[in-house]
Amino acid sequence: MGGLVTWPATRPLLADVVPVFDRLGVRVADAAAVPGDDGAPATRLELLLPPGTAAATALPRLEQALAAAWAGETELDGLSRLTVGAGLPVPDVAVLRAACRYLAQVGLGLSRGYVEETVLAAPEFARALLASFAARHDPDAADPAAAAAAADHLAELLTRTTSLDQDRILRGLRDVLGAVVRTNRYQTDAAGAPRPALALKIASAELDLLPRPRPEVETFVCSPSMEGLHLRGACVARGGLRWSERPEDFRTEVLGLVKAQMVKNAVIVPAGAKGAFVVRQDLRGLDRAAVQARVADAYRTFVGALLDVTDDRDGDRVVHPPRTVVHDGDDPYLVVAADKGTATFSDLANEVSERRGFWLGDAFASGGSSGYDHKAMGITARGAWVSVRRHLRELGVDPDGPLTAVGVGDMSGDVFGNGMLLSDELRLVAAFDHRHVFLDPDPDPARSAAERRRLFALPGSSWHDYDRGALSAGGGVHRRDAKRVPLSPQVRARLGVDAEELSPAELVRAVLRAPVDLLWNGGIGTYVRAADETDAQVGDRANDAVRVTADELRCRVVGEGGNLGLTQRARIAAARAGVALNTDFIDNSAGVDTSDREVNLKVLLAGVPRAERDAVLRSVEDEVAAAVLADNALQARALSVCAAQAPFLLDRHAQLIGDLERQGLDRDLEGLPSEAEVERLRQAGAGLTRPEAAVLLAHSKNLVREELLASDLPDDPSVAGVLAAYFPRAVRERWPDRVAGHPLAREITATQLANDLVNRVGPGFLLRLEERHGVPTPVAARAYTVATRVLDLGSLWALVDDDVPLAVERLALPELQAATERAADRLLAAHPDPAALTAAAPALAAVVAELEPAAWLARPGAAGDRARALQAELTAAGAPPELAARVAVLGCQTDLVDLAGVARTAGVGIGRAVEADAAVEELLALPRVHAWTAEEAGISHWAVAARAALREEVDQLRWALVAALLRDADGDAAAFAERHAGALDRFTAVRRQAGSARDDVLGRACVVVAELRRLVRTVG
Repeated sequence: MGGLVTWPATRPLLADVVPVFDRLGVRVADAAAVPGDDGAPATRLELLLPPGTAAATALPRLEQALAAAWAGETELDGLSRLTVGAGLPVPDVAVLRAACRYLAQVGLGLSRGYVEETVLAAPEFARALLASFAARHDPDAADPAAAAAAADHLAELLTRTTSLDQDRILRGLRDVLGAVVRTNRYQTDAAGAPRPALALKIASAELDLLPRPRPEVETFVCSPSMEGLHLRGACVARGGLRWSERPEDFRTEVLGLVKAQMVKNAVIVPAGAKGAFVVRQDLRGLDRAAVQARVADAYRTFVGALLDVTDDRDGDRVVHPPRTVVHDGDDPYLVVAADKGTATFSDLANEVSERRGFWLGDAFASGGSSGYDHKAMGITARGAWVSVRRHLRELGVDPDGPLTAVGVGDMSGDVFGNGMLLSDELRLVAAFDHRHVFLDPDPDPARSAAERRRLFALPGSSWHDYDRGALSAGGGVHRRDAKRVPLSPQVRARLGVDAEELSPAELVRAVLRAPVDLLWNGGIGTYVRAADETDAQVGDRANDAVRVTADELRCRVVGEGGNLGLTQRARIAAARAGVALNTDFIDNSAGVDTSDREVNLKVLLAGVPRAERDAVLRSVEDEVAAAVLADNALQARALSVCAAQAPFLLDRHAQLIGDLERQGLDRDLEGLPSEAEVERLRQAGAGLTRPEAAVLLAHSKNLVREELLASDLPDDPSVAGVLAAYFPRAVRERWPDRVAGHPLAREITATQLANDLVNRVGPGFLLRLEERHGVPTPVAARAYTVATRVLDLGSLWALVDDDVPLAVERLALPELQAATERAADRLLAAHPDPAALTAAAPALAAVVAELEPAAWLARPGAAGDRARALQAELTAAGAPPELAARVAVLGCQTDLVDLAGVARTAGVGIGRAVEADAAVEELLALPRVHAWTAEEAGISHWAVAARAALREEVDQLRWALVAALLRDADGDAAAFAERHAGALDRFTAVRRQAGSARDDVLGRACVVVAELRRLVRTVG
């Protein structure tokens, strides 16, 4: 078949033309250069079409494919042969191409070329697959009946496969396209042109071929110039978009990052998300500016495609994208952030958002010219430094005093640079990035701090710019590509090595193993693994040569300003070896926290003139930063409590792991102990490490938030203050109606409640209440809020949050947590109905307020003795008088939840009821009985539950005796004792006999409680 091709520019070489036609399945048999119309260059080609293809139908398809490729709308690869040979339109082939490339990314172990060849060998299947796709997504032809028929046809075709690989590939393509819930395939611009990149929004949580963990949804974007993937943990999710240089497995790269983002985002409203894109053009030989321009173009394309399949808002109404069949629910929330390679791109994203009229405007991408500059604020480093300071204080080291440190990064970086400026007493003895190794074995604190500040302010600085005159004797800056690095005696002593020279890789390992106070990670890469992990399991080949194992670390503290510096198993191993550390998602969460608060402020201030809005953002920046750092402090403190009480908390942590596992958590993937490992920890009198507790903290927050959102608690007026308190004072006072009507009001409320609850009373608190009372999470959470109001715990927590000495924390926090749990427990027992629970709060709060701490401290008996002793301990530890008194009497105040009912029934004031309770307590020596029912470390779950049941029964019997004392003897304990002397003597004898025994605490408690029950029946 002959054809004339007219070229729009210079006639190309025949050697360049032949491969183009070959990709379309057309062979060039002969060619001759001839003049075209109006003298334009042209070539007459003799073409051999695919067998069975008629020229009349093939030529228009060939022309369509060539025109689309020339316009940059498609690419020519092996699948392009389907256009000419199988008659598939170019846009449909693009759908197949995207599905094939996505399938190659998900780790099936099959190359992209092999996948494409399999599809080419099954043209009937390809046509049927695209017919099924059109029946679900083409707005002009969508038909559920046709879609069902197409699905049946595909199932029948799959029965004809002849090999396992063919079945896996074709079945995988069917499943991938079947999981697509939105696409921009049928969208066009005003001129009718297709979108520049194809977007497939995939319900990946339902896609069984994907390895775990699976995100909720992911959007795959494919164009001739770029590919990208955006993974989201929920509908409301946020995270950075990064430029990846891993075209073959960027999904693997971003999957690890989104997993970390999911737990990091526990502190903010959106769940975790992460995106990555690759530039498919050849960037070799281009200068930095040209590369940046190509990356920016790919970023714009990626962002635009993501918005193509995202809903918009028109006031309160959600608007679906045009010409898009929607198979999922409303989805208007898409927020992105800067990341690796895109640090300066927030304005680019916001330009795309505002040009399209997207409802979030420039809140679409946090940061940028009208947002918070994280590097200028130093917020991520400051947040991580909160963790570092706590670790050091708990080790008895003054965080403001002299500290030795090594680090990963350089002073031009945000997290590393800002972190190394947070203390002028810091002695940074060594650091490295991908270019240099910096060594300063005995730095002068003032001079080195000044030099670090100079480098931080110097644009594009590196360690090479460090003033050599500011280095201590034996120091130096060495290139990472050097053959060998000589080590001075001072450096050898500082790093604890004997060798007189090392290779750069060996030197980096020596830096990581240095015996210092702090290892500060502010760079990119994974540098520490567990001894039982392989480098291949780590998944960071670039740093295999420099990675060390956790048991080689000799630092006292690790601060994780950067992501993924250590594997989770390495963190756990390091913690077991005595290194103080949390996790990256705990330490560096201040960045996402700041971004989310910025976005929510911008959403609230929508419609306010831009200049005025930006002025408001600037005016509240310090308050936003303070709130973010407070979140960091509360999370770090919560982990300290978990670590300090690890053996005691092991049972509830183990139960929580099981509960989370039933909700989909993979304990092995998260590095959490198996049931057998939990039992070994129990036998050893140990518990979870801080890194393990951090995983529980984050996952429990996420689960609580989701369950609160599914309830009506976020809408309850009793928690309205939670939403208002989230926003800076000036904003909530000036725009209260906007605060109340915020589009994410419920999400903000649920997130803040979940964080406050888990940070303050621990990740196992709610599950314990749920198990005891058979209530769902929202009801247990409501009990927490009511307990907080009844005992006025908000103001008491504020006193503890005010940077009190650690010794005060160690005394106060267990009291606060125990009082909260006991009060919530008693409230649920008395008021299982949620409405009644909330309604009970005002009256109970008034009862508690009726008795001042001084009255409790003057109370006779064991409870009063304990309160006075605790007050003395708190005062000696440095607690302010109000804090010492209020914490000391908390245990007494929780009794008022039940005593208020006793007083009301007896018709007496609360003071009389309290006096009667003290008399019963002294008459029966009940504190000794309570001691036998107390929870202890190392006992089994069922022993814990049995003791809790006995403790509750003791309390109920106690209240019955208080009521009897008030009813029968008007509170006169002597008269009551005389009247019931026989029964009381019998109980006392049994209690004393049990007290003299030394074994089987639970058995003794059961007998004594049975005798107490007999006593109550006797007195009536």
